[in-house]
Amino acid sequence: ARLPEMARWTESIVHESIIAPAEWRHDFSLDRGAVFGLASGLDQLSLLRPGPRHPRVGGLFFAGASARPGNGVPLVMVGARLCSDAVVRDLAPGQR
Repeated sequence: ARLPEMARWTESIVHESIIAPAEWRHDFSLDRGAVFGLASGLDQLSLLRPGPRHPRVGGLFFAGASARPGNGVPLVMVGARLCSDAVVRDLAPGQR
């Protein structure tokens, strides 16, 4: 469903951070990338990853390899869909 409020959504971005591969290598010693985010510990497995919506900060959403459902292009795309669905639900009339 298209929402009129989303026509100029990029104007509402408050902060965006993009980390280039060279920065990952320099800052985190990850010279070949990191499939599971910054760490591949038990807190990054399956349902333990963060969901698409921040639990305490309204309007903050997550998508990508470190968010649920996980890593790999297919799962990241599923996560992006879950995130966009959450945003649309939050913007639906009566949800504000």
